[in-house]
Amino acid sequence: MAGTHDGENPFDVLKNIEFSEQDLKESEIQNQKPEVEELDLSFRKNAKLRVWLEKKKRKGKPVSVISGFDPEYEDLKELAKMLKIKLGVGGSASEDTIMIQGQSRDKIIEILLSLGYKDVKKAGG
Repeated sequence: MAGTHDGENPFDVLKNIEFSEQDLKESEIQNQKPEVEELDLSFRKNAKLRVWLEKKKRKGKPVSVISGFDPEYEDLKELAKMLKIKLGVGGSASEDTIMIQGQSRDKIIEILLSLGYKDVKKAGG
């Protein structure tokens, strides 16, 4: 039979290995995703954010665009990073806009509201 040696199961060696609870806890700690740094969300009270879908100049692929951030907001890239991690997609941040790949408007609005942004609305239909 292909893949076996002398009729032995190659996984038989693993039967004798024992793992302690400490080994399992250390493994869990190593596999956790790193926490996103604490964001400066002081600009969120006055922000009037709009989230819309855009397909122009992207070969028909949708991008969720979030605009209305204060241009002086220094943590815009960190906020974009947090959104990308939570949504499991790519994206970018520039000036007062965040672009997130895909049709994630509803989920983006939900996340921004949970962060304390008050005026977050879907735009463009």
